[in-house]
Amino acid sequence: MKTLVLAVALVVAVSIGGRSEAQAQDLSATPVAVSANSALVEDIIRLWKANLSEEFINKYFAHSDLARDLTPDDVVRLRNAGVPETLIASITLRGVDAGAAMAQKAAGPRDVRRWDGLTRRNSGVVLLKSRWDAGVLEFKDASLRWMDSKDTGKNILLPAAQITEQQLTCLKKSGGNECFEWVVKTRNEEYRFRDVGWQQGENVKVAELFEFFSGAYPNLISSRRPVDEK
Repeated sequence: MKTLVLAVALVVAVSIGGRSEAQAQDLSATPVAVSANSALVEDIIRLWKANLSEEFINKYFAHSDLARDLTPDDVVRLRNAGVPETLIASITLRGVDAGAAMAQKAAGPRDVRRWDGLTRRNSGVVLLKSRWDAGVLEFKDASLRWMDSKDTGKNILLPAAQITEQQLTCLKKSGGNECFEWVVKTRNEEYRFRDVGWQQGENVKVAELFEFFSGAYPNLISSRRPVDEK
């Protein structure tokens, strides 16, 4: 009888031991999830433990291109390492703001944009008047619209599909050319635009136009033409 009890006990022990070993093997075979932000988390912890200030760490990561969409596990690791919640929140929110800014800047054919404070070159006969007419330029429904501030007869509707080329006209300068005029071309026409204050060196609007069309229509011919005078 004792022999039988001993044998049963031995079988049970072997069974339990085998099950435990199998479970251990299964656990070891289970892949451990690694956050895409592991490098970022490690850097934050290392800098914090080096007694660097929150302000310094914030500025350091403001110029970093590392991902900032921290996962819950990332946050727990940072808190366990003593990193304050304010620092964690600021890094995470900066990543969200950067993503929103990128999405906002991304140009597309379906975008709606408006540029006030522009002038368009009047190609007709001009007597005792300015060669440049003030107005507003708008991009909507994949078309470019020019709305003259004084004469609706000078308004233009130009479908983007008809645009064959865009160009920035830039004044040659030793310290870097000054691009002051945006030119858009079709097969038969050419339209020239400048900032209202172009004579004072203003060129923000024409630069924005050039960058917008470069992003919205990457296959569009885009160039910069240097000139000796405005």
